[in-house]
Parts: sequence; C-alpha cells; structure tokens
Amino acid sequence: MLKWSIATVSMGGTLEAKLAAAARAGFRAIEIFENDLTFFSGRPADVKAMAQNLGVEIIALQPMRDFEAMPEPQRSRNFERAKRKFDLMQELGTSMLCVCSSVAEEAIDDPARAAADLGALADLAAQRGMRIGYEALAWGRHVKDWMDAWKIVDLADRPNLGIVLDSFHICARKNPLEPIANLRPDRIALVQISDAPNVVMDVISMSRHHRCFPGQGDFPLVDYLDAVVHSGYRGHISLEVFNDQFRGAPATAVARDGMRSLLAAAEKLEAQRERKALPKLNLGSTLPPVAHIDGIEFIEFATSDKESSALLALLDGLGFRRVARHRSKDVDLFRQNDINIVVNREQEGFSHSFYLVHGTSVCALTLRFDNAKQALERANALAATTYFGRVGPGEAVIPAVGGVENSLIYFIDRLPKGRSNWDQDFIFESPPDATGALARIDHLSNVVRRSEFLSWILFYKSVLGFRDEPQVELADPYGAFFSRVIRSDDGAVRIPLNIAEGGSTGVSRFIDSSGGGGIQQIALSTSDLFGFVERARGKGVKFLDIPDNYYDDIEARYDLPPDTLARIRDLKILYDRSSTGEFFHIYTSMFEDRFFFEILERRNYDLFGAANTPIRLAAQTHEQDVALQQKAMFDF
Repeated sequence: MLKWSIATVSMGGTLEAKLAAAARAGFRAIEIFENDLTFFSGRPADVKAMAQNLGVEIIALQPMRDFEAMPEPQRSRNFERAKRKFDLMQELGTSMLCVCSSVAEEAIDDPARAAADLGALADLAAQRGMRIGYEALAWGRHVKDWMDAWKIVDLADRPNLGIVLDSFHICARKNPLEPIANLRPDRIALVQISDAPNVVMDVISMSRHHRCFPGQGDFPLVDYLDAVVHSGYRGHISLEVFNDQFRGAPATAVARDGMRSLLAAAEKLEAQRERKALPKLNLGSTLPPVAHIDGIEFIEFATSDKESSALLALLDGLGFRRVARHRSKDVDLFRQNDINIVVNREQEGFSHSFYLVHGTSVCALTLRFDNAKQALERANALAATTYFGRVGPGEAVIPAVGGVENSLIYFIDRLPKGRSNWDQDFIFESPPDATGALARIDHLSNVVRRSEFLSWILFYKSVLGFRDEPQVELADPYGAFFSRVIRSDDGAVRIPLNIAEGGSTGVSRFIDSSGGGGIQQIALSTSDLFGFVERARGKGVKFLDIPDNYYDDIEARYDLPPDTLARIRDLKILYDRSSTGEFFHIYTSMFEDRFFFEILERRNYDLFGAANTPIRLAAQTHEQDVALQQKAMFDF
C-alpha cells in the first residue's frame, strides 16, 4: 500500500508547527528539510521525540548537495560532511539521506566517477544501517534527467542505494514517464510529487517559487503515479513543494490541502487503472464518490434593515417577486422561474455575523445534488467541516461546509420539479411559482485572495468534483486580472475564480470594500435581453455605462446589422461572437462596490465574453472613481 508523506519545506512556520500540522492532517511520515533542522533551537533528538509523540515517522533528511564527481579537496571534505550527517540522522531517528545531483561548476562529467562516489557513500551508510537516495535536479551540472541518475545508481550497484523520483524535475524537463514502470521497486528509494503551472519560465525559478500540490497545476501526475505503481513500488509518496504563498499560509491549512491533493490524486489513479482493467491498489483511503451537481438551488444575501431597501429595489427592478417569508426568522424568499434568492436580515447568528464583517453580500450558496448525503460524506473525508445553523421546530436541517471567506455552501438533494426540502421553512404569501424574463443562474464569479487561489481550486476540484479550465490574464486599468473557471462535470454550475495584481484593481477594491473575498458577480440568463433591459431601465435599474468608442470598435470588427448595432449601443449592451454563436450581456452598476449582476443572452455560445472583461473593468473603475470624486467634493 502506498504511504503518504510531506516534506517540511512544503509548509511555513517553525519545525514544531510543521510536525504538528502534518500529523493533524493525517500524515504519518515526513521528510526533514535540512534548513528546518538547522534553524531548530533544540537537538535532533528533540525532533525525534516530537515526531514519535505525534505518531509521525521521519523517513528522510534532505538534501545533501554537490557530493558526487567532485575533485579534491572537495571530495574528501564531502565524505567528512557525510559522516557528520549520518551522526545527525542517527540522533534524528531517520535512515535515509537524499542526495541531489551536483550543480557545482567543478563537478566532473564522469558517470563512472559519480557512481564510485555514491557507491562509497552507500557503503558508509550501510555501516549505520542507512540508505542513500540519489535524485536528478532539472538544472544539475551533468545529471539532469532521471534516466541518467538511474544509470549511475545502477552502475554503483549497492543494495542500499536507490533513485529518488521527483515529478517536478521529471515533468519540467518532459522526461518520459513510461520507462519508470520498468524500474526495480527495491531500487526506488523515494517518490516525491509536486505539480506546477504550464507556463514558460526558468526552471529554477519555477521550482523554488511556483510548485504546487497535485491538481493545482498542469503536470500529468496521474500518469506519473501510474508508472510508479506499475513498477511495483509501494513505499512513500512524499509532497515536496517550494511555494512562497504556501510558506506564508498557516501550516495546518497547507498540510490539509496537501493530504486533500494526495487523496484526490489516488482516486484518479484508481479510476485510470480501472479503465485499463488493472487490479485495484487498495490504497486504504477510498473516498465517497463525487455526487452529481444538478445546479444552484438558491443564493443567500446577508443584509440589515437599513441596507436591505436598496437591495430589494434592485431585485424588484430585475423582475424578482417576494413569494414567501420565513416561519421563524427575518428572511424573505424572492423567486423568478428557477432562480431563488434569499434575503436574510437576522440580527443574530451566522448571517448577521457575516454582514457585520462584509456588509450586504452573498453569505451562502446552495448546491443541489443527486445525493447530498454522499456529497457531504466526501467533503468530510477531505477535511471539510460540516456546519448546521439554528433550526426552528419543523424546519429543514440543511448541512453546509465552509466556502470562500467563511461563507457557506449548503448541500441539498434534488427533488422532482415543484418540490423542495427547504420550502417548508417559508410561509408563502402568493403562489410559489414566479415567472419573468430571467430563467436561471448562469454562473457566479468568486473573488479570492491571491494567497488562497490554489487552495480554492483544489477545494472545488477535490471536494466537489469540479473541473478547471486554463487560466486567462486580462487587463485591468490598475493592474493585471487573472481568472480560472471551475465547473461541475456537466457545466450546470460554473464559477470563475478571480485574482488580481495591483492595489487598485477591481478585485482589490472588492476585497477592500467587502473585507475579503466572496461572490462578486451573479450572472443570470434570459432569452430576450433587449426587452429585459428596456423594462429594467424603466423600473430604475442602473446599468454600467459603456463608452461609445466601444461600439465603434464593435462596428469595425463585426458585420452586425445596423439596427442591432444601434440597439446595443442605445441600451449599453456588450457583444461577443464565437465560431458557434453570439453573446449579448450587460452589467448592473456595482452595489456599494461589492457585487453586481450580469444579465446575458446566449445564442449557441458557451464562453464568458472574456474579450469584454477589460471594458467592463474600465467602466466599473470609472464609475467608482466618479463616485469617490463626488463624495470628496461633498465632504469638502
């Protein structure tokens, strides 16, 4: 059975905090990065005792650098250095020393010499009952590929000398994966794993700053693991991640994400082996299957009596009708076709606490599953904590897990149309069905802090079974804007995750005004955008003002009929076109710099109108800047 491990370099904080975080996340093995030991105030024996108390095995000390194929006097000094490391390892209670390929300019390009040095080192280690693992660095002086490292290990031919396979170095250099399956499992000393984004960058910079956990990047890690297990290897799979953001985050959250990523990768590995009709691995960590997500049942706004009037006026202008009031809480239900919006004005409990921190904003999202119980079991198996709110007599019990910025994601079962397991909480003042021009929630966009971006991608992919799409970079008037779409398997729920660089970007302003990340955009679909906008404007809805120059550009780029162009110009509607269809959309003005609605009409078009995002950001920035100037003049 494969065993999970994590290297201390993957987490930030003190060595004590790293050990505790790893144990809490479920790791029973750990690699000690030498710097962590160097900076530790106690003795190696103290680290050994801490690990034993936590039930964590120290499987390796790493790395020893620039050892093999060095000229004298460096060679002699290296062996003296190795003896001291063995003393340290004995006190630490570990039996493996990881050696990475030399990067020093003095290193000799002689595989036989390298093999002789590693063989002699292995002989010294054998006297202590220890092992040596040799790893090829992608930027090694002479040994860069795992195949070259293996040739040296094979040439040295020592039973306690093996190869360390590291997915980063292998995938970054696009080394072949299939031959790994032919390695002797007893000669694989350790398997390390990390992911990385598929971007063009110096490999050293990528390695030291941008590695990430499996599923957060673009490397073919399932194929990598498939080749490893095909060899017969059943030892430790160890996360070794160098990432600035990880080091700045709480060690407990990073360790949790690390275990999440390994469990999800193992699940994908089992699925791939099943497709190949290969035997199950019985990894001992089987997850409940992903439950199918049918859609978004409702979104919930936290607000107050004072601020709710503006929100209710906006909902009314968008065609929503209040159909019910909650039996025991100051909560209203607004509906339009398949769109449910809950407005919560409670003065205590979760919603009120959320409002005090974030102002009027979306505090909860409710996902509809074919098996909510199974979905919740999977979430719990992946360390997502269940939340149950205050429930009155006869009211539905709806479990939730934590979402972005301590919002909630409720899990409910899909029921036959016309039925719901939460409507019972409301007293309907009119027929429950409410028609209108808006049909459904098309998508929601989530602003997240940059430091949490990878964590939330992993959450949606592992816990909810979403898939992600390639990241896109767009222009913001005050910086760069990045977006990555995650979607449920059939696209019923789609959520672009947005981050930005720059102190005054739209994303940064949202975080400042909302006290953190959250849902910024609520996109609603209609089959007649032109008629909807005319009616909504008549009811006082303010839409984003789009510069006339935009429409001159649209006229130049597309052969739109003159009457269509004139109408979208007059109504301030945005336009995009793909190879399959057309896209018309419009945005409301920002609600207190926090969120906005997008109303869209798709005509055989499945994208998000990314080409129009820069003009939307510019228009929102202009709107906010004008408001600030007016406020400054008024205050003066």
